[in-house]
Amino acid sequence: MKNLFVLLALILTTFGAKADDNNDGAYLDPAYENLVHPEVNDAHMYKSGLTRNNVEAVIANMTPVKSQGSRGTCSIFSAAAMLEGMLVIKKGFSTDVDLSEEFLEYMAVKGRTSDGSNSFSNFSKIAQYGMPYEATLPYVTSSWVDAPFMPQAQTRCGHLTGTQKESCLLVHFDPNLRNLLNPTSQSYSEEFVTAYDEAAQLKRENFPNLRADYWTTQLRGTTQIKQYLRAGIPLTMGHDFYYGAYNHRKAVEYGIGRDMNNWNKGIIGYPEYGSMDRKVSPQHRAGHSVLIVGYDDNKIVTTRVLMEDGTYKEFTYKGVYYFKNSWGTGSFGSQMEIDGVTYPGYGIMTQKYAHDFGSFYRLPIN
Repeated sequence: MKNLFVLLALILTTFGAKADDNNDGAYLDPAYENLVHPEVNDAHMYKSGLTRNNVEAVIANMTPVKSQGSRGTCSIFSAAAMLEGMLVIKKGFSTDVDLSEEFLEYMAVKGRTSDGSNSFSNFSKIAQYGMPYEATLPYVTSSWVDAPFMPQAQTRCGHLTGTQKESCLLVHFDPNLRNLLNPTSQSYSEEFVTAYDEAAQLKRENFPNLRADYWTTQLRGTTQIKQYLRAGIPLTMGHDFYYGAYNHRKAVEYGIGRDMNNWNKGIIGYPEYGSMDRKVSPQHRAGHSVLIVGYDDNKIVTTRVLMEDGTYKEFTYKGVYYFKNSWGTGSFGSQMEIDGVTYPGYGIMTQKYAHDFGSFYRLPIN
């Protein structure tokens, strides 16, 4: 019977990647409970003409867009993208630097039985442990929680029980770090030990004195946010998720309405009062985290929104943020453009959405 389950898991795994691709890879974090929305206080920037940063220059320092697969690891990917970008900008790394989200997910979520993290927690783990390279500890795109009989899941988690096993299926290793590092333990992983040591070395050589907690990473006002972006420094942003504003696939299931044109262009609108999005999305709370790479206070976007009375209304917004996403390049934002240049996998979010529902963070690497 066990062999039958293993065979079934293999079949599901074989076809799972294709299914995920068909579903556009747009998986979400649980809702964030600690968001602090920024104060809009940048009127003097408008007066001085500072209405746009050199977003193309920031994107040029970013590593390639990745896909988080079918796991709720949005904030892990935005944090990894942030660190990769900062190593390029501040430490002279090449833009092909590729760090291990698998390692950061383990450090941020181990011991828990439900997924989801946040920027300042992830940054504090980076400050504590560092991060190894992707090649040393590759990211696994599939969720073992949904397929506990996969051979690799059985190897790493099959000997555990109770909440220890639940957590292992979530983070893909025994959640007891001592067991992973102990050669006499059944959970010992030479692969993880190598990654652990490599992460510590990267930290020693590049950010030995990094302090990254809630107070040092949180940005409270839009003037500060835009000043960092003008200086070429990206920021992470965690936010409440509205399915209609994003044109997410579940917007159809929830009766909110979906605009595939804006989905392909990576345009995120706003959950207007009186819309189905504003009414229904809070009943299915979720969060998402992205890497903000730029802003343009004069950029105008238009959305078509399904209202509660069944009619559609068009809304126009002035002012956007540009962001790097973690849903791959083949679906969301596949046609995202800035001044006629396409940046697949990136997005354009109205500043109204970002300011009302988002929280911005920096990673203070000098």
